[in-house]
Amino acid sequence: MNRSFVWIALISAVAAALVVLFAPRRERAGPSADAASEELAKLWDAPQFEFASQAGRALRHDELRGQVWIANFIFTQCTSICPTMTAKMVQLQRSLNAPQLRFVSFSVDPQNDTPAVLASYAREWSPAETRWWLLSTDGENLLRVAKGFGVTVQPTDDPADPILHSNRFFLVDPRGLIRGAYISDDDEAMERLVSDTNRLLAQEFANSVGPRADLSGEQLFLAMGCAGCHNNPRLGPPLEGVLGRAVKLADGGEVRADEAYLRESIVDPWARIVDGYRGTMPSYAQLLSDEQLGRVIDHLKSLEPSAVEGANPTLTFDPVCEMEITVFDDSPSAEHEGVRFWFCCDHCQEKFLADPAKYAKARKQ
Repeated sequence: MNRSFVWIALISAVAAALVVLFAPRRERAGPSADAASEELAKLWDAPQFEFASQAGRALRHDELRGQVWIANFIFTQCTSICPTMTAKMVQLQRSLNAPQLRFVSFSVDPQNDTPAVLASYAREWSPAETRWWLLSTDGENLLRVAKGFGVTVQPTDDPADPILHSNRFFLVDPRGLIRGAYISDDDEAMERLVSDTNRLLAQEFANSVGPRADLSGEQLFLAMGCAGCHNNPRLGPPLEGVLGRAVKLADGGEVRADEAYLRESIVDPWARIVDGYRGTMPSYAQLLSDEQLGRVIDHLKSLEPSAVEGANPTLTFDPVCEMEITVFDDSPSAEHEGVRFWFCCDHCQEKFLADPAKYAKARKQ
């Protein structure tokens, strides 16, 4: 037997034992008030990663800092456990509607599961879910990440089940610590995952629908996951020195970023979208009180201008994965027959360069 497979299987068994050993016991009728206040076990650090997503850009592990997330491993051509796991992932998304929660599915099939394939898969299963990241992996880093989670990923000779992989879900806290592992075909384990997720959200954010009332404006900004996008100009408009700045809008207009505009952008972000960005930001109208909203705005007003302020993003389509992407002058690109094409990541750029005529023609159709 392959030694790496034995090693990964051993880690998986130890992980399962740790979960059983440390997971709090509860009756199926629901946790008591005392149990709800108990802290979940801190198992181990989730591994670092950076993979292309179905959204047309790469997702890094540190973008999930400040948020609770649930992870699993699947592949789109799987006909055994994956459909059931994905169905349960969708059930989790319906049961757990907190905006601070994210769902991450790592593909174990790097050869087939491109961002475009994963995007189609997401549309089939949960088209309205904006918190779900499906990640296209590569062989070497997939095995490293799988080992970091303590799960198996192993090719087989069975055409009906060509990739052996874990059927577990993992609960990860805002600091990147794994707080639980749950077998997907165990109904009690899945009930415990929902309960533990709500408990973790309550402990981290005071309740599952909003942040703690006593947080400062800066703490609220971090707790709501705002930094994950706005600290990266490729994901969201930079906010350093935003007060008083002239903001170009996607509809061709322009607005001065005063307090009223900042407030509107938080409670109704689709009203006036910044030029070069997509309308992906959720509304926080139901999550922040007027007082909390005021604290966040005061924090934004305090941010000093930086070199990032002058960035001029544009929207275009990656000809390989066919995703709409925000690009800058230093984004991956290539020229073919006098036309410049832009890419969400180096992987798509490499595929284009291998056969530019194929992807350039597909993009023009």
